[in-house]
Amino acid sequence: MQQIEKISDISLFNGFSKDELQELLRLIKAEIKINDAESIIMHEGDRNHCVFIILSGQAIAVKYDLLGKVVIYTKLTHGCIFGDILAVSAEKESPVTVKVTEKTEILKFRFDDLVEANGNCAELRVRMLKNLTAELAQKFFDLQDRVNCLISSTLREKILTFLNNEVKNQKGINFNITMNRERLAAYLNTDRSALSRELSKLKKEGIIDFYKNSFKIIKKEERQ
Repeated sequence: MQQIEKISDISLFNGFSKDELQELLRLIKAEIKINDAESIIMHEGDRNHCVFIILSGQAIAVKYDLLGKVVIYTKLTHGCIFGDILAVSAEKESPVTVKVTEKTEILKFRFDDLVEANGNCAELRVRMLKNLTAELAQKFFDLQDRVNCLISSTLREKILTFLNNEVKNQKGINFNITMNRERLAAYLNTDRSALSRELSKLKKEGIIDFYKNSFKIIKKEERQ
C-alpha cells in the first residue's frame, strides 16, 4: 500500500512496524478512497459497520435542526477516526451526517474484519483493538470540551471556553484553528455576525488577538 508512510503516524496504529502494518491492513481488508469536497460519507440515520480514518483533508460531523440550521458536532482532520462506535454497536443509527469540506482521503475497514480470530495474526488484531479502545476514551474527553462550550451561558463564555480548549490541546497560547468563521459559529451554536462582534470585543479589550484563523491569548479573563 503506497500510503503506508501517511498511515504509520496515526495513533490508531501506534506500536506497529511498517511490515506489521502492511500485514494488518491486508487482514482487515482496508480500503482507501479520495472524496471530493461536500461529499457525504455518512447520513444521519444510517447504520454503519465500518471504521473510517482521515488520512488527509477535513470532514465535519453535523446535525440539522427542525429549521434546517446546521450544528457542527465535531471537525475531523488527519488521523481522526469516526464510525467506530456505530461499527461496534451495528444496530444503532448515526446521530449525525458526516461530510468532507475539502478533497479528503479516507481509509476504512469493517469492524468485523478486525475482530475475526485468525491464528498467528490474532496478536496484531488485539494490539489494534487496544489502540482503538484508547481512541474511544479520548473521544469522551473531546466530547467534554464540546459540552463545556455549549453549556456556557453567554456567547463570550462559549468563545473563551473554545479558545482555552485549543490552548490546552495545542499546548500554547499561539495557535491556529481549522474552522472558518461560519463553521466556528455553527460549532458554538450561534450566527456568524454575532461571533464576529464578540471576537472583535475580546480583541479590543486586549484579551485575545487574531488574524484570520491564527489566535493568541493575551490575558486570561477572570471567570465569575
